[in-house]
Amino acid sequence: MNRDLENENFSIISNENKLTNLRITALWAFSESAFGGILHALTIPLRGIFIASAAVLFISLIALFSKNSKEILKATLIVVLIKAIVSPHSPLMAYFAVSLQGFLGYILFSTKRFYKLSALLLGIFVLFFSGIQKIVLLTILFGSSLWQSLDLFIEQVSAEIFKINHPEINYGYLLVGAYVALHLFAGLFIGIYAGRLPNKINHFKQIIPSAFEGIDGEEIPKKNKEKKRNWFLRPTGILIILLSIGVILISYVSPELEENVAISVLLMLVRAVVITLIWYTIVAPLARKYFDKFVRKRKSEFAKELEAIISMFPQFRNIVNYCWKDSVNKKGLKRLHYFLASSFYCLLLSS
Repeated sequence: MNRDLENENFSIISNENKLTNLRITALWAFSESAFGGILHALTIPLRGIFIASAAVLFISLIALFSKNSKEILKATLIVVLIKAIVSPHSPLMAYFAVSLQGFLGYILFSTKRFYKLSALLLGIFVLFFSGIQKIVLLTILFGSSLWQSLDLFIEQVSAEIFKINHPEINYGYLLVGAYVALHLFAGLFIGIYAGRLPNKINHFKQIIPSAFEGIDGEEIPKKNKEKKRNWFLRPTGILIILLSIGVILISYVSPELEENVAISVLLMLVRAVVITLIWYTIVAPLARKYFDKFVRKRKSEFAKELEAIISMFPQFRNIVNYCWKDSVNKKGLKRLHYFLASSFYCLLLSS
């Protein structure tokens, strides 16, 4: 009975003319190119979770409306090209993340017989990789000494200020585990939500306004564009440098600590600087050269799709502005939830 109802929902949505893979691909590209900037302007933390979650929803929708999962690979390529055109200064890892998301979608949705399970697994895998991405990069950059230093710093501060002394607790790894667990929880939630999209779309298409042309809305606050900064000028880098200084000072005032702690931390910082120099002077320019060459070759192949998608962006911005203004009566997390949900369905179902 439930399977028959689900099949009926699939057939109803498949006949909806407003929803096409091109529009969904455009929304995914808009999310990757502009959504992060909007969240940044609204000073919303953990923006990576929201962007990765949006990718899960759009990939699930593309799978829903596609005859086969190869359409996901095509959509992924178009999103990468749009991102390269609209946000040419995005780091190479951002393109890798989008490509990985699309490839996972292609594998998991190779059959639509288990749509809800595929959406759930996609949510878990995408958010898991999103969670470990920064941790892996920090470990490559600073080595395991970073987490050992974090553990040492928290342990010493806890003992001296809060009189808490549990040397058996590895605080650094505990924080890393909590960070990854948060992403896994988000992945579980968005995966379940993506599996319910057929029913939710049938509900919201009855209540979403059909036209947004001419709506100006309240402009989302804009922040001045910042020049791309190296890791040591970003909040994470500044925090790591302060942590390193703190550990070095602790190593000199705490006689029970080994004398080579300060040397290990200094070597960690030197390692990070050397890797950064190698990346920005050798590896990144070469990788960017070949990537730009790849983009130039593919742009002509999808010229019509790229032009059509980019032309939709002004309307998308108007809708987002409208939804932000419409959420003004709500406060805090309620406003964020209402804004994100209304934006998603209005972008998806408006004409």
